[in-house]
Amino acid sequence: MADSAHFTWAPVDWIDPSGGVIRLWPFLPNVVYSSTLRRTEGNWHGLAFLLPDDESEIWDSQFEEEKSSPGINRDAMISSGGTLARMMLGMSSIETIQTCRFPDPEPRRLLQAALSSSGKGPRPVFFIEPDDEEWTEWVEDCADEMVRIKHLIRSIFSGRIWRKMLRESIRKVSPPSQERDNEKASGYAQASAFAATWWARSESILTPELQVRRDERLASRLRGSLATLSGGQVDDEEAPVLLVPVMQAWLPSILKALEKSPPPEHVGEEEE
Repeated sequence: MADSAHFTWAPVDWIDPSGGVIRLWPFLPNVVYSSTLRRTEGNWHGLAFLLPDDESEIWDSQFEEEKSSPGINRDAMISSGGTLARMMLGMSSIETIQTCRFPDPEPRRLLQAALSSSGKGPRPVFFIEPDDEEWTEWVEDCADEMVRIKHLIRSIFSGRIWRKMLRESIRKVSPPSQERDNEKASGYAQASAFAATWWARSESILTPELQVRRDERLASRLRGSLATLSGGQVDDEEAPVLLVPVMQAWLPSILKALEKSPPPEHVGEEEE
């Protein structure tokens, strides 16, 4: 679950005791950031996504779909109903910033920056969601939890729950101080509240034990990715920085998992 404190717009650096830095960079799903917010990512040497390794193919597919029929992915999600549709509907009402964009703008922008040969040249990329028996077991345990009768009953009152959670999210959100355009800053705050509500509602279906299992496994693989990055791929005189785009509302939980210093799990660089 998201921390009770206000959500951050600034990156959070976690210094790995084995060397290097994991930089958690908060973003809002399907929202286009201004150049001011983009600059907060700082300098980095490698990129890691909390996603499976086929995600970039999905982004490419969505890009082609949007070229042929703009808004098709947004409309499909809204028509499917549920909390994700509520988030999309809420975000689509914000007029001061660009929302409901597919493929997800910030993760894909960073991937393109990492793969570009211009500037600092190609940089290592890691997609760290596992694909093994242990992770499959976790997914199956999540599925079992989601169909429990209490969640089926709660879904009847999903509208009421959404409104209550949205009010709670609004209290945790403040506009990004980095953004000097007040109208845009207000728009980002609104989008943050909708995204946080969607995340909180999704997380409420899982038990704390399932959440911790997920986050600690991903933290282990982030440490493993940083270890791979540190293995001679960057200048030894500079501590390597692994940039990790993470949804703003999820960031506190991933940071908490990292702070437990779970043993690093090896992750190889994504081949392009």
